[in-house]
Amino acid sequence: MHWVRFSVILFLLTVLQSTVAPFVAVHTIRPDFMVIFAVYCALCARTHDALFACWIIGLLIDLAGLSYSDRANVGLHALALGLAGLVIVKTRNLTFREGMASHLFYTFITTFLLTTVLGWHMLYGHGAWNRFGEYVMVALYTAAYTSILAPYGHWFLKQLRGILGIGPTHRMAMR
Repeated sequence: MHWVRFSVILFLLTVLQSTVAPFVAVHTIRPDFMVIFAVYCALCARTHDALFACWIIGLLIDLAGLSYSDRANVGLHALALGLAGLVIVKTRNLTFREGMASHLFYTFITTFLLTTVLGWHMLYGHGAWNRFGEYVMVALYTAAYTSILAPYGHWFLKQLRGILGIGPTHRMAMR
């Protein structure tokens, strides 16, 4: 993977996430473009590159966000996306990496679990456990919205495969 080009694309996605996502929000439900990029990297990049890319994307989400209450959230996205990337890398050979169903499934599950874990952390910081069910519904809607946009994001990122330095996802053995 070409890490300088990866960093430039990641910077542009961060700007897109902070400027465009609020305008396309539906009742405060925003798509998460960074998760789409992390899932794409986990599905298509080499194993070590995919894990490092997911962790870097999570760390950038943490650094671009704000802490709440007296608890900082730096590192939580990095840990969660790193673990999600590990699960995707371990299970990606069981699915069609280029298939739309794989993009939808992995993006939905990753966004839902990431948003739920972060909601749990936020509610723990505020001591508002009675709102956890409400936050799970927000996570469900966010995951659905993000997964609807995932095939378009994956198509766009597939066009940038050469720029990112990501090779083909499968190779046929010739004898």
